[in-house]
Amino acid sequence: MRKYVFLLNAAIFGILAPLYATSVQRLGFEELVAKAQTIVEGSIVSAQTYRSADGKLILTNYTINVQESLKGSAGKTVTLTTVGGRIGNTVLHVSGMPAFQPGEKAVLFLERAGAYTTVVGLNQGKFTVSNGEISNSIIGLSFPDGGSGSTVRMPLDEFKRQLKLRLNR
Repeated sequence: MRKYVFLLNAAIFGILAPLYATSVQRLGFEELVAKAQTIVEGSIVSAQTYRSADGKLILTNYTINVQESLKGSAGKTVTLTTVGGRIGNTVLHVSGMPAFQPGEKAVLFLERAGAYTTVVGLNQGKFTVSNGEISNSIIGLSFPDGGSGSTVRMPLDEFKRQLKLRLNR
């Protein structure tokens, strides 16, 4: 009997395990650039977590001090919103949703979604800046074609050069 319980649990886990990833359209660099209304390099200065007006979602607003606007026009600060966060003992986690820490530096590909500014393609549109390099993470994302995504790591100056080439086409 224990053998069957184990096999049943294994089968259920096998079915549910992929659900910990968010399926999203794979975006190449050109597509990220095209979809983004604004691209900024900046530092995260604060985070505010709250419930949506209907109380069904937990949202987090991040305030970014803009160091450089690379596409579009951004003010000195930008507020972006993600789904998820912690209020008391309640946590909402969305796989593949970018999260930020105060003091973190990043290049962000941003778009308007209704009343909110969000990151294009979830984690695909967040490039962390550290020691003069950018890198991204696609952890928590799956793609409809079943393939895996690839991470990017390169010098920040080269990333900006590649970005400017695409913007000037």
